[in-house]
Amino acid sequence: MSTFSRFFLLEEEQRPTVKVPAWRLSALRIILATGLILCFGIFLNSLPAAIDYDLNYVIALTAGYTTSLGGLLYLSKRAFFLTAHLLLLSIVLASLFINLFIPNIELAHLGSIFMYITPIIALILIGKRTATLYAAINVLPFLMIVNNVDISIIPKSQRMLVDAPLHIQLLLFFFLNCCIPLAVWRTSLAANRLNQHMLENNTLLSSQKQIYQRFFQKSYNAIILVDPQFNIVEANDKAKRLLGIQTAPLPLNLSRITHDDITYLVSDSDLLMDVEKTFAVNERCIGVAAQEQHSESIKAWYLEDVSDQQQMQHDLLALDVAHQQAKYFDKATNLPNKTWLLEQLQVHIDRGTPFALLIADNLNKHVLDYMIDGEQHRTLYARINQLVEQEPDLLDQIAYIGAGRIAILVETQRSLSETANRWHKNLDFWLKLGQHQFHSKYAIGIATYPEHGYVAERLLKNALQACELRAPEQMVTVFDQLTRRQTLARHEMALLLEKSIELGELKLYLQSKHDINKNIIGYESLARWHSNLLGWVPPSQFIPIAEEFGLVSSVTRNMLTMVCEFLTQNAYIDVPIAINISSRDIADPEFVNDIQKITQSYGVSPDSIELELTEYSFADDHNQTMVRLEALGFILSIDDFGTGYSNIARVLECPIKRLKLDRSLLTDINDVKKQHALLLGLITICDNMQISLLAEGVETHDDYAMLCALGIREFQGYWFSKPCAAEDLILKHKSSKADAATLS
Repeated sequence: MSTFSRFFLLEEEQRPTVKVPAWRLSALRIILATGLILCFGIFLNSLPAAIDYDLNYVIALTAGYTTSLGGLLYLSKRAFFLTAHLLLLSIVLASLFINLFIPNIELAHLGSIFMYITPIIALILIGKRTATLYAAINVLPFLMIVNNVDISIIPKSQRMLVDAPLHIQLLLFFFLNCCIPLAVWRTSLAANRLNQHMLENNTLLSSQKQIYQRFFQKSYNAIILVDPQFNIVEANDKAKRLLGIQTAPLPLNLSRITHDDITYLVSDSDLLMDVEKTFAVNERCIGVAAQEQHSESIKAWYLEDVSDQQQMQHDLLALDVAHQQAKYFDKATNLPNKTWLLEQLQVHIDRGTPFALLIADNLNKHVLDYMIDGEQHRTLYARINQLVEQEPDLLDQIAYIGAGRIAILVETQRSLSETANRWHKNLDFWLKLGQHQFHSKYAIGIATYPEHGYVAERLLKNALQACELRAPEQMVTVFDQLTRRQTLARHEMALLLEKSIELGELKLYLQSKHDINKNIIGYESLARWHSNLLGWVPPSQFIPIAEEFGLVSSVTRNMLTMVCEFLTQNAYIDVPIAINISSRDIADPEFVNDIQKITQSYGVSPDSIELELTEYSFADDHNQTMVRLEALGFILSIDDFGTGYSNIARVLECPIKRLKLDRSLLTDINDVKKQHALLLGLITICDNMQISLLAEGVETHDDYAMLCALGIREFQGYWFSKPCAAEDLILKHKSSKADAATLS
C-alpha cells in the first residue's frame, strides 16, 4: 500500500474490529438522503430543457449523480467507511464536472466552492487525517477562483441550460444549510447522549463503590488489605474478630500480632506455590486461602481459621507413624520386616550398584517355635542386631522375613564367599534365653544383583531358593544352575499361561462381599487356571509368574472381558464386581483407554466395575490415572491394605471408595494395644472421608463378631462364602428362583 493510501484510509477510528457509532451512520445517511432528493429534483427539473436544447451531457450527469447517491445510500449500512470515502470523492467529481461543463466562469467558481464542504464532511464521518487531506486539496479550487482559471470544455458560444445557475445555487444552499447542519446536529446529539451516559456511569460507579464497601464489611470471608510492609490497611469485621484486633487502630503491622516469619507469604516463587501459607495468632493457626492484587501496593488476603485442620494433620501424622511401625517392623522381633526389605532392594536396584542379598536360615528354628517366648525372641534378635551395627560393610539394618530367617543386605569390596563365611561365623553363638542355653546357628543362602535378578521379589526368591535347595552339610550356598533350571521351568509355565490366555483357559470365579446384615453388596472376581497340560494350577503359582513375566496386564484384560460378558448375560446382578488391578496396569499409559473400550463394547456401565488396586500402585505417583478412572465412573478400592507401600495420607489423596483391610492387620487386634488403636483411628478417618472399610479373611463367627464390635460394616471371607465358578453362581440363582416359584 502506498504512503498516500495509508494516509487516506487508515484513520484512528477506522478499525476492522470496531463497530461504527450509530451517530456517524445517521450523519452519513442524512447527507446522502438530502443530496439524493436534491439531485433527483434537479434531474426532473432540468430534463425538459435538456431535451429541448439537446443537452445530453446534462441528462447523463444529473441522472448519473442521482443514481450514484442512491447506490451509496444503499451501500452505507454495509460498508460505512467505503461509502464515506466515495461520497467525498463524488463531491470532488461534482465540482470538477461543474468546472468542465459550465462555460460561465462565475458559475464554475461556485462549483469550486462546492469542494469547500469536503473537510467538514470528512471530519464528521471519518476523522481528522482525511479532513486535513481534503483541506489541503481545497487549495487547488481556491487558486482556480483567485486566478480565474477556466477549464470548461463547452464552447462559450454554446447555449447553456437556463436553470443552471439556480441548480448550482440550490446545490450549495442545501448542502450548506441542510445536509451539513443536520449532520452536525446529529453529531452534537450523540455527544450530549455520551456525556449523559458518562454522568450516569459515574453515579453508578459511586453507588457501586458504596455497595462494594458494604459487601467488604459484611462478607462471609475474613478479608484484610495489606501493603508491601505487611501493614493491615483495612480489615472487615470478621477478619478483625479472627485476628483479635477489634479495638486496634489501623493501619497495624502484622508483626505486632504474630511472631512467625511471614515474608514468604508474598513470594511468587514456583517453589513456594504449593507451600501452605499460615501464621499463628495467639492460640489460632490462620491460613491465607487466597490473595488478590487490588493495586500496585495493596493486596487482599482471604483468611481462614485452620487450627482444626492443623490438629487433624498432626493426628494423621501420628497415625501414619504408627502405621509405618506396623508396616515396616515385625512386632515379635523389633526388626524391619519383609516390606522394608523389598523397598530397600528396589532402592539399590535403581542405584545400579552390584550388591548381595544374604538369607540366614535358622537351623534351630524348632527350638524358637516351641521353647522360647516372645520376649526371649526379642533378646535373640537384639543380639543379632548388635552384630549388624558392628559390621562396617552392611548397608543398613537387617530384616526379619519370617520363619526364623534373616535377610542381610551387603555391599562389600571383599569376595562374596569371604563375606558369607564371616557372617556364618558371626551368627554362630550361644545365648542364654530364660532357663535355656540357645545355640544360634544359621545357614547362608546368597543371591547377587544383577546376576541373579533385576526385580526385588525375584532376587529375594532366588536367595530363598539357595537356602532351601542347599545340601544338609553345606552352610553357604549361592544361587546356582539348579535354581536356574527351576527358573527355566517357570519360564515354560509362563509360555503355557500366555497360550492359555489366548485359548480362554482362565476361568472366572466369584466370591461375594457382605454387609453387616449378611446381604450381598458385591463380588470379587478371581482367576482360576485349568491347563489342558498341567490341570488345575493354584493362583499362588501362576499369578507371581504372570507378574514376573509381564503377563499380568493380559490376565487383567481377560478377566475384565469375562466379567463384562457375565454381567451382559446375567442382568439380575445389580451389585458391582471387583477386578484386581496390579501396579503394572496402573503404570500402563493405555490401561484407561483399554478398559473403557472393553466396557463400552459390552455396553456395561463403569459403575458396575470395581477396580481393586494393590498398595504397590502407590509406590509411584499414579493419582492422575486414578482420577481419570474415577471420572469415567469406575469404583476404586485398595486391596490388602496394610501389607504394601501405601500410607494413610496418600490414601486420602486418591478418589477411592473402599479400603480392604488385609487379615494380617486384624490378627491379635485385641491383644496389641497399638494395633487396636491404629485400627480404631483408621475406622474414624474412613467414616469422616466416607470411605467404606471392608475386612478380608473372615473365617469364623468369632472373627465376624469381633470386627462388628470394632465398627466394621463390610466383610469378605470363607465364613460367608467360598469362591465359586461363575457358572455355578448362575445355577444357584436359577435353582433359588425355581424354589421360590414352587413355594409360591
